[in-house]
Amino acid sequence: MKSIYITKELEDVTQLKQFCAFQNIDLHAQSQLNFEAVPFTITEPFEVVFFSSVRAGRFFLRSYDGSLSSLQFACIGEETAQKFNIDFAFVGKEAGNPEKVAEKFKNWLGDKRLLIPHSSLSHKTIAAIIPSTQCESICVYNTLLSPQSIPECEVYVFTSPSNLAAFLQKNQVPDAAKVIAWGNTTEKALRNSKVQVSKTLIKAQLEELLEVLANF
Repeated sequence: MKSIYITKELEDVTQLKQFCAFQNIDLHAQSQLNFEAVPFTITEPFEVVFFSSVRAGRFFLRSYDGSLSSLQFACIGEETAQKFNIDFAFVGKEAGNPEKVAEKFKNWLGDKRLLIPHSSLSHKTIAAIIPSTQCESICVYNTLLSPQSIPECEVYVFTSPSNLAAFLQKNQVPDAAKVIAWGNTTEKALRNSKVQVSKTLIKAQLEELLEVLANF
């Protein structure tokens, strides 16, 4: 294995950068997306806020001007939880399988009122299983495709369906390449694009990715 591409920015993959340097592997880390804040209005009272990604949480917290002290916070997985100085009441155990996280979260939530900040391209997996009378879903940022040409690599790591869509506008995945999907949703997008998937991450964490790469 001589080269890896991942659809994340270099500053977000420090552990992977160190791994590649030690293994003498060329690392190409570049997102295929840009983001912009969207003004939002919350119309219903809520007790719990669910972050489906780090970015959703950051855009929400930057613009929310209400009190946080009475709220409970939940998120999709450990990697998201680690990015905030927040005591999360619920953290998903398998971020790579959002449907499974959604079921466990629904049981945890009970009848508490929920707010879900999300991207313009969100699949709304959590909101889909919570009654609309109990949940308000608000778009807090736009996800914009920003296709970038990438040198041909031996291993590709795709972290979202939108990153994949932008990548395929200017690139192709070589037939012989190994492809890693950052969870089930990205795996489905890859298969729909006729790209063979070598491995799908369950927890969707960098530590898990490094274990997979070490086994290649």
